[in-house]
Amino acid sequence: MELAEIHRVSVADQVASILRQRILDGELIPGTALQEVPMAASLGVSRNTVREATRILSLEGLLKRSAHRGVTVAQLSLEDVGEIYRLRHLLEIPAVRAARMEDSDVLAEMRNALEGYEEAVEGLDWVRAVRFDLYFHTLLIRFHRNRRLESFYQKLLGELRMGMVLVDLRHDNPGGLVPVHRRIFELLTGGKTEECASLLAQLLRDSETRLTAVMDQRIARAAK
Repeated sequence: MELAEIHRVSVADQVASILRQRILDGELIPGTALQEVPMAASLGVSRNTVREATRILSLEGLLKRSAHRGVTVAQLSLEDVGEIYRLRHLLEIPAVRAARMEDSDVLAEMRNALEGYEEAVEGLDWVRAVRFDLYFHTLLIRFHRNRRLESFYQKLLGELRMGMVLVDLRHDNPGGLVPVHRRIFELLTGGKTEECASLLAQLLRDSETRLTAVMDQRIARAAK
């Protein structure tokens, strides 16, 4: 029984990987409805496997579930982006200011996230790079010492995941983002929280500007 379950989850992970790539490659555009039966038939898997795969991608923010439309490829509006980044400023900046040197466990995880981020960028693996990038920012929220807030923030950043991958794919120097994150980490470990807060605020502004520009381009192409 246990072996069968492990195998099923493994196949679901593979299906999730296939769908993830199709989404990030633009084959499945935002707003596309994903129907379980034809998808299961085309991939040669069961409906339960497809359902599990779409659950995985929903948690990542690449798919959205609704009672009326079922499962669709996530689609952010410019208004959504503005709201999300306002929340990021409201929560990440105070989190940095609340950081203390005794938060060594969080700082150790941040170092690991940075190393993973750098390796992913060097390998041009933008999906993995964005995962580490967003994890780094989620770790900042731990300085608030509020587990419910951290859970909420993971979901919030999940909505940005696909947009951030698109930004990194088109960024003229995506590797240049790593040193900025490393500097944020250095300022935190050095107790320079105000300087860190200023740098983080600039990073968030730049990130929103790049994502908005990419979305504007997609909207313009769709309108042609």
